[in-house]
Amino acid sequence: MIKILLNVFRPLRWYRNAFVLLGALLALKITEIGISESFVGILCAFISICLVASGNYGINEVLDVEHDAQHPQKKLRSIPSGKISSMPVVIISIILYIAGLSIVLPLRNTMLIISVFLLLLSGILYNVKPLRLKDKPYMDFIAESFNNPIRLLVGWYSVAPSNKLVPSSFILGFWFLGMFLMASKRFGEYRFFKDKDQLAEYRKSFKHYTEERIIISMIASLSAFMFMLGALCIKYSVDLVLFLPFVIVFIVWFFRLAYEKDTIVKDPERVFEKKLFVLYSVVVCGLFIYLLFSGNQLLGFLLQ
Repeated sequence: MIKILLNVFRPLRWYRNAFVLLGALLALKITEIGISESFVGILCAFISICLVASGNYGINEVLDVEHDAQHPQKKLRSIPSGKISSMPVVIISIILYIAGLSIVLPLRNTMLIISVFLLLLSGILYNVKPLRLKDKPYMDFIAESFNNPIRLLVGWYSVAPSNKLVPSSFILGFWFLGMFLMASKRFGEYRFFKDKDQLAEYRKSFKHYTEERIIISMIASLSAFMFMLGALCIKYSVDLVLFLPFVIVFIVWFFRLAYEKDTIVKDPERVFEKKLFVLYSVVVCGLFIYLLFSGNQLLGFLLQ
């Protein structure tokens, strides 16, 4: 039963919540608040967002049961395969929602509470009719990718007070990066299905998609992300110019993975199968943080 519940609530996807830690680091840098006085808030925010995210995964699996039955791999998930019924999953999801929000309530930061609630609301809008954004072409990955800046907001307000706004360049940058990753997931799913009619039964948005349209969406998202990266270079650290070659390698590598048969791109929890890629991604994230915080030590002379 524990294994079944882990498959439903997907703690292996909690690595996505690293954006919370990045948001906290940005707030520590920009607001100059000390780490010692922020540690408890950061820890509570991270645990909170993990619980709420798992609640969303549970609701997603309950509402997707008929659609997952049309997927050659997802039909083996716990609910479609009959290993567990929907009601216990709904109850546990509600408990996770309540627990997640309860953890941040004592911190008395209005924007932090709102940010955590936004992740919950995002899961509802994405999965529940009549909106069910995951069935809408383009909105399926645009809406899902907004979870990235939400996580950034949660991390930011785990440190910063409610009246301190997150720089828009960070919000937009991570949103556009998320769009690329989610569009890539759709690309992997599209190529995985040989029967496109079955694919449309699995997810209605695929009735509109073609491989060309998804690739164009990926390129458009990347272009917007690179523009925002340029804005970050100008506003916060010219040293981020050195980050560009590493981003290009990441993008090329990711595209290559997307074209693999049964690609991990369509199944984010399988990313750890590509250990070298995971290691490189961690290095790239570390480099971004270092260059952002370096204070123009390497290329500062260009500003003189």
